[in-house]
Amino acid sequence: MRALLQTVGKALDHDVSILILGESGSGKGYLAEAIHRSGGRRDEPFVQVDCAAIPPDLFESELFGYEKGTFTGAEARRVGRLETAGRGTVYFDEIAALAPAVQAKLLRAVEERRFTRLGGGATVRLEARVISSSSADVEAALRRDLLYRINVLTVTLPPLRERREDIPALAEEMAAAAGKRIALDAMELLASHEWPGNVRELRNAIERAALLEDGDTITSASLPLASPAQIVTAASREGWTLEELESRYIREVLRRTKSNYSRAAEILGINRKTLLEKRRKYGLE
Repeated sequence: MRALLQTVGKALDHDVSILILGESGSGKGYLAEAIHRSGGRRDEPFVQVDCAAIPPDLFESELFGYEKGTFTGAEARRVGRLETAGRGTVYFDEIAALAPAVQAKLLRAVEERRFTRLGGGATVRLEARVISSSSADVEAALRRDLLYRINVLTVTLPPLRERREDIPALAEEMAAAAGKRIALDAMELLASHEWPGNVRELRNAIERAALLEDGDTITSASLPLASPAQIVTAASREGWTLEELESRYIREVLRRTKSNYSRAAEILGINRKTLLEKRRKYGLE
């Protein structure tokens, strides 16, 4: 990560386009915004374009904007994302999801550094830096000439499992934001997990644990990664009562079975009616 950030640092005050590759949840969006906030454009807008979320037939109007009367419902001029970005940064998240027809239009705007609003004739200059990201194969998904334009500098974010030394610092920062600290047994569990969902999964686990914990400390039992054995170990360390141990164990089994009460009752060795009674008793609705 230090080497990656040193490479990115050399491009902060230059107008080169940057392509960030990496698995889903690895932090590509955070890196894109960090690049913007650390360079000379920090006081200008940072505009994100979720390429996978915008339907192809609406993408042009979202990107370039339109003039009043261009189509039914266009009651006033609308400024597009490229124009909104001004001299800041426009970030194309999951750019490999762009439809081929849209790719051609984006290429022209990026190549010529200008575009026109739909239904308009006036030229608008594209002054923003372009940062893109993808968790998919960009070479297979994008036309080659567009790929050349957006990847003057390409960086690849390693998955969290390949930078485990970052986990404690990330976890502590996330926990602190929720007003919690992390117990040693919980940190050991976090550091040993594979994290297929990367930083996004880690954040979800910490936020969930922070909600479940009544005190100011996140223990292994409140993490969605805990095994029954780890719950028992945590119980002995924390001095839980038998009822506290039982409620946490039942909650964990329900989570793992996605609230399939018949399956959870089978795992717990009790009947479904007893499980429902315990659910009400411990407030596990």
